[in-house]
Amino acid sequence: MRCVRLLLLCLFASALPALAYEPATIAQLEQMLAAAHGKSDKALAKRLGELELTERLSTLRLERLQASLPGDKSRQALLVLSDTSAFHNLPAAEIPLLASPDRHTQSEIISKTTDYIGQTIPRLPNFIVTRNTAHFENLKVDSFTGIVAVVEDKPYHFTNTTRETVTYRKGAEVVVGPASHPEHQRGLYNWGVFGPLLQIVVTDIFNGKMGWGHWEQGRKGTLAVFRYSVPQDRSHYSVKYCCFANTNSWHTYETLPSYHGEISVDPETGAILRLTIETDIPPNHPIYRADILVEYGPVEIAGQQYLCPTKSVSISRAMNQVNLKDVRCVDFNCSPADLAFAKNTSVNDTVYHSYHVFRAEMRILPAEASDVEEKSPQSESPATPAPKH
Repeated sequence: MRCVRLLLLCLFASALPALAYEPATIAQLEQMLAAAHGKSDKALAKRLGELELTERLSTLRLERLQASLPGDKSRQALLVLSDTSAFHNLPAAEIPLLASPDRHTQSEIISKTTDYIGQTIPRLPNFIVTRNTAHFENLKVDSFTGIVAVVEDKPYHFTNTTRETVTYRKGAEVVVGPASHPEHQRGLYNWGVFGPLLQIVVTDIFNGKMGWGHWEQGRKGTLAVFRYSVPQDRSHYSVKYCCFANTNSWHTYETLPSYHGEISVDPETGAILRLTIETDIPPNHPIYRADILVEYGPVEIAGQQYLCPTKSVSISRAMNQVNLKDVRCVDFNCSPADLAFAKNTSVNDTVYHSYHVFRAEMRILPAEASDVEEKSPQSESPATPAPKH
């Protein structure tokens, strides 16, 4: 029986063809889209799914390109293509030709960022926000052929969308929706983006290594980009991945890895407008990648402007359990259902919108008035009218 299972796993592994994406620069992508004018939405989406960008497609350029596409399928394909490029460098042509700041100026910018974290974030009001997440994967179980599951790496395909309400109150986040049920959320768990994540990561960064990166054009001005790295013994960033199935339950993987990335700030105010976190997961762990990007922008809450998350991207790669449920009999010996494992990459694209101030409705009465109201029969039930004679 054991030999049969080993044979099945070997056959299963041989049925996993590697997907070779076609590398493309941003300029080549734009040329391809220009040449594809008039193509159907489905055909263009298929072509985009065959590409892999070697440079970062910024959110600003993504929005401009999406506006020219013929339909939802191609726009969705371009979105996931942009998300998977989120941790690459921008094209050289998009880097402003400005001299690097001297060490004193760099220190001043970093000092402003420290003040921003310590002063601005604690002053955020209590609010409610809606987050919509589009989920994509590049692993697809097509069918079972004989005794072997046909599982392939495919161009990223849309799986589902989740909609959740997040309440931010006194620095704590409470999620209402699928994220509150682990078995309904797959991939890298997105936590603390409204403040705690920044506080933890920035504290780690200042205890790790940090150096100048480059200038970058933001929506409303030039941003100062710093590169950083945090060793594991100084890391307080928790990676949470959901979920691995157990016999009777679901369980979440969690670790404190070393990590590195970029932090983009407004040099005038120190406000953080973009943060990337790329983790260094040890090779013996059940996941291989757990990276996250958060972009911040101005939002209005109760008539005031605040910088809050507007978009985030998480990319994870982990072992995906595939049930060989069609395994039946081999040489008249029937084996039980086996689990095989394949590497699956998940991309979660999240948009934050509809910020509203959080208010608890209540009525405050003086103690005397409260006592009177409690004793008054009118407060319990309406008076019974006297009978007419």
